[in-house]
Amino acid sequence: MTSEGQELLRAEGLACDRGGQRVLSLKRLTLSRGAGLWLRGRNGSGKTTLLRALAGLLEPAAGEVWRDGAEGLLYVGHTLAVKDDLSVAENLECLAELSALETRPRALQGALLRWQLWERRHHPARRLSQGLRRRVSLARLDLAAARPLWLLDEPFDALDEEGQALLAQALTRHRLRQGGWVLSSHQGLPAQLDGVQALWLDGGAAA
Repeated sequence: MTSEGQELLRAEGLACDRGGQRVLSLKRLTLSRGAGLWLRGRNGSGKTTLLRALAGLLEPAAGEVWRDGAEGLLYVGHTLAVKDDLSVAENLECLAELSALETRPRALQGALLRWQLWERRHHPARRLSQGLRRRVSLARLDLAAARPLWLLDEPFDALDEEGQALLAQALTRHRLRQGGWVLSSHQGLPAQLDGVQALWLDGGAAA
């Protein structure tokens, strides 16, 4: 679907089942370095299933997924793995450690500053709005520059306009350094991401 450069990801003849029923059927998907792909479709159309299969977290019923090195992958699910009793800074460090990302103090500080969370770094996560909790989860992207492939499930969910702009900037930076990403979103993407290829999933089949 993209032709910017060397392939990061390829899936062919992919099929995924749930409870004995086919929920996803995809002939072919490719993602190149410097490219982004937007998965679209109604709820239940298979977006999360596809992302999990691409990440190797779900075994497909048929087909193959090829990735340019499994260590070069970062998957961020839709469910926020943010703990109420930890501070903003502690949550980010924990998320980074769980994903084996950069955890040096200067890198963590830089991520908090860029996502405009520095002034709240000592606040317990329970005091944050859903949008700010989403920012905490996404701030790990700044620590994942060395992971060429990002797979993100509904990353724009609950973000305000400022948060959406920050995410769009992170996605743009990643493409400029020849990384690539696949994301799902039920809403339109910010203008900064205009021109990104879209893949429609409808009733278990790619359109």
